Amino acid sequence: MTPITRKSLQIALCAAVLLLTANLTLAQQTTADAKAPTTAGSANLTQAQIDNIIRRFTAKETEFRNALNQYFFKRDALIQEIGMGGQVVGEYHRVSDFTFDDKGNRYEKINFFPMPSLQGATMTNEDLEDLGGVNPFALEGAKAALYNFKYVGKERIDELDLYVFDVGPKVMPDPKSKDRVFVGRIWVDDHDLQIVKAKGKAGPETKKNKFPTVETYREQIDGKFWFPTYVYADDDLVFDNGTDFRIRMRVKYTDFKVGRGTVTITEVGDAPEQVKPDTQPQSKPETQPTSPKAPTPANTQSSSEEKAPAEGGFLNGKAIDLPKAVYPDEARKSHAAGTVQVQVLVDETGKVVSAQASFGPEALRAAAEKAAMGARFKPMIVDGAAVKVSGILTYDFVEPKP
Repeated sequence: MTPITRKSLQIALCAAVLLLTANLTLAQQTTADAKAPTTAGSANLTQAQIDNIIRRFTAKETEFRNALNQYFFKRDALIQEIGMGGQVVGEYHRVSDFTFDDKGNRYEKINFFPMPSLQGATMTNEDLEDLGGVNPFALEGAKAALYNFKYVGKERIDELDLYVFDVGPKVMPDPKSKDRVFVGRIWVDDHDLQIVKAKGKAGPETKKNKFPTVETYREQIDGKFWFPTYVYADDDLVFDNGTDFRIRMRVKYTDFKVGRGTVTITEVGDAPEQVKPDTQPQSKPETQPTSPKAPTPANTQSSSEEKAPAEGGFLNGKAIDLPKAVYPDEARKSHAAGTVQVQVLVDETGKVVSAQASFGPEALRAAAEKAAMGARFKPMIVDGAAVKVSGILTYDFVEPKP
């Protein structure tokens, strides 16, 4: 047996200390890696380089918005209300085709929209806009100055090396305004300098309107731009009155194809002479809305042929006169309240010619239809001629206090 000397004991103690230090360092590094993105290479980025990355990817977002205006695509949106036991107790399912005109206005053709069965909440205009057509959290160059961007580091997802930023508005907009902002985290491809993933929520929130945290994934379309293809959320919305509403959302975007509609909105006085109020052609309104048709050569379409109604989506924000719905006295008996959606057909002069409630409490539908019949819009011009428009008006009813 080798005798233990003072020197050998000192060497053993030093080795043990070095080993313990190495293990602690490794454990600390492992813990740090589990909590934050990999930051390899981030130390080499100066503030000027970070600012340049922000400037370039926000400019790419502007290009992305403009490019999307050239595409048709399909959106399948499913929102589920989750009960106490994890079971689905209500759904909102809507499948639509979307197109944009050359000014960025969105038009929707609804293909599948069964009666919603949500119990704990109703869909607001803000909720519907969040589902509408594109990722609502695009951070284009014109809005970049409104945000603070904090560089977090780099992270590798699949085969992509990504810059990671935390994003938030410098000033949260007034809840009464229509301005929407993004609060969360984004992942930017270090090669294309385009956003490929986002996780966050919309703001501002109000006492009655809360938003889930959503994850948005993009895929490269036509080898150039990264378009949103999948959005997912599973979150508890806690309202100021203590109500807890769990929501699960899944939105898929598919069938991206190049093409767009040519649609122009003009004032009544600027409409073609043949469709002014005094000279409106007498023709039977279409009862089934269809998407805008492509231009037809002049030698194959008679001048008297009626154009099919264009799809206008939700029309509240497009009305030049939108009378408020009056809460009916009969509805007091049942304490009815909630949102009513009315399918309307607008003629070539901007007048509503038919209105039929498709969703909402029965006791409130007639009042909503009556209000919708009084709405007025600017005429929609397609290929130089005014056309009918099919769309939806929404009315929110609250029972008046005694």
